Amino acid sequence: MSATAMAGTPSSLTHTIEPAARAQHTSGMPSPIPPKRTYKSYFSDSTRWDRYVPRDDDIVITTPPKVGTTWTQRITSVLVFQDTALPGTLLEASPWLECAFVPFEAIQAGLEQQRHRRFLKSHLPADGMPFHPQVSYLVVGRDLRDAAVSTHNHAFGLNGVLTQPLWVDEDEEAHTPHQPTVPADIHPFWRDYFTRSAFPWESDGWPYNSPTHHLSSWWAHRDRENVLFLHYEDMLADLDREMRRVSDFLGIPVDESIWPGLVKACLFSDMKSQKVGLFGAEMNQMLSKFDFFHEGRNGQWHEVFAPEELTLFRAAEARLPDDLRAWLTRSP
Repeated sequence: MSATAMAGTPSSLTHTIEPAARAQHTSGMPSPIPPKRTYKSYFSDSTRWDRYVPRDDDIVITTPPKVGTTWTQRITSVLVFQDTALPGTLLEASPWLECAFVPFEAIQAGLEQQRHRRFLKSHLPADGMPFHPQVSYLVVGRDLRDAAVSTHNHAFGLNGVLTQPLWVDEDEEAHTPHQPTVPADIHPFWRDYFTRSAFPWESDGWPYNSPTHHLSSWWAHRDRENVLFLHYEDMLADLDREMRRVSDFLGIPVDESIWPGLVKACLFSDMKSQKVGLFGAEMNQMLSKFDFFHEGRNGQWHEVFAPEELTLFRAAEARLPDDLRAWLTRSP
C-alpha cells in the first residue's frame, strides 16, 4: 500500500476544472484562531495545519472517525463538481492533511495544483488546527454507540495491514503506522473505546482520538456563520434535505435538472458499488479485507451489548455539554 493511496495525495488533479486558480488567503482577512494543542500519533500530525495556506472558499470536513467522513466528502464532491464523476479518486480530490501516512510536501503540492474549490478532510478537534474565518467547516456527529460499532469494524479490519514503512523522511527515518492490535471480540473493544484514547489528555475513542472532545470543541463554534453541523441520523433519514442544507451553506446553487442524480450518487448503495472509482484500485484492494462502508445503518449496538456495558457509553456521553448531548443522542 503506497502512501499516496493511503492519504489521498491529489497527484492526478493537475488539470484545470475552473478557468483560474481560486484566490489565496488575503491580507485583509482576520487572523486565524491558533491551535491550543498538538496532536501527534501513529496516524496524525496536527502541526501540518500550521503550514496550510487557505483559499478564500476552502471547505474543511472535520469529523471524529467513522461518523460519516467519506459520506460527507462524497456529498461535497458532487456539489463542488456538479457531477457524479470525479477527476481522479475521492481521496485525491479531498486529501487528509494531517495524515501521518504520507509526507506533507506531497499533499501540499497536490493541493496547490487543484483548480476546483478545495475540500479537505480532517479528524482534528477545533483546538488542534488553526480556525480560519474564510474557510467553511462541515462538522459531522453520530450517536457514539453507532460510532463505536463502526470503528470496531474499521480498526479490526486494519489489523496487520498498517505494518510496513509507508515513507522515509529526509533523515532516512522510516514511518510505519503501527496501529495497536484491535480484538476480534467487540466487547473488550467497546470498553477500550469508551475509556481510552490515542492521546493522554482524552478519555475515549481508542485506538483513535476522542469523539466527545472533537465534537465538544467544534460545538463551541456552532453559531459561527462558517460552521455547519450535520447529524448522521438526519442524513440517513432525509439525504435530499441534508444535501440541500450543505449546498445552501456552501453557496452552491441547486440545479434541479441534475439534482436527483447527485443525491442518488450519495446513497450508500451507490457508493458501495463505486468503491473502485472512489478509492482507486490499490486502496480498494486494502479495503476489501473488510467492509469499509459496513452496513451504513444505526442501532446495531441494541443487538450486541448488555445494559451494564452501556454504562460505559453513558459515562463518556456525560462529558458532552448538555445541548450537544441532546442533539447527538437520538435514542435512549
